[in-house]
Order: sequence, then structure tokens, then C-alpha cells
Amino acid sequence: MTLTSYQRLVRSSAIYDILLTSAFAVPVLASLKLDALRWLHTSTDMAGSFPAFDPMHLFFVHLLGSIVTIWSLLRVFHPTALLGWYDALARFAFSIAMAWGLLQGGTELLWWFLIPELAWGIVQLHGYYRQQALQPALVN
Repeated sequence: MTLTSYQRLVRSSAIYDILLTSAFAVPVLASLKLDALRWLHTSTDMAGSFPAFDPMHLFFVHLLGSIVTIWSLLRVFHPTALLGWYDALARFAFSIAMAWGLLQGGTELLWWFLIPELAWGIVQLHGYYRQQALQPALVN
């Protein structure tokens, strides 16, 4: 994988993140998105729980949404190989948290987030090491 194609991959994963999580950074939009996810959970009779969020939960939702959005914008405008490597690690950390949520009885909707999260992490990590093998001097 060339550095240029890897940079496209890093940028694409960032755009995916912006589309998926930026609403969580805005209080009104976060509530609407959570309501939509709760509706999807209940209307499809998914296993697991999807509890109501109180103000403290929403604070952490907004905090996470803000951090992920800013991290994603950084990768859109500066899609370096090193940021792609760190993003892959972050995706594995998020995946562990999602798997833990599933094991603790969280909604099966988590699978819809977990599978793409793992896929992006694997593809970015694999791409990083492939392009590093081809162009080791250009990694950073």
C-alpha cells in the first residue's frame, strides 16, 4: 500500500467517524440521535437494554462526541500514517469497550458499531505496516 492510498484510507475513516459521531457533540442533536437509536432498539425487539440518559450521561456523550469529532477533523486535514496507526489503536480500545457493553447486557445495537470499528482498526493497522514496509522513510 502506498503512502497516498494509506492517507486516503485514514481520511475515509475520519469522514466515517464525523458522519457517525459528530451529532453526539451537539446537545440537541445528541438527544435526537439517542432517541432514534432507542427507537430502533425497541422497534426491532433487540436484546439487551438501552436505558434513558440523564444529564450526567449526556455530558459524557457530548464530551466523547467533541473529542472524536476534533480527532476526526485532524485526520481529514492531516491524514498522516502515524495518525492512522494511533487511530487503529483507539478503534481497538473502543471495540473492547463495546464488547464489554455487550457482555454487560447492553443493546445489540452495539454490534452495528463494533463490527465497523474493528474493521477500520484492522484495515488501518494492516495498511500502516504494509506501507511502512514499502516506504519506511515516509511513515511519519
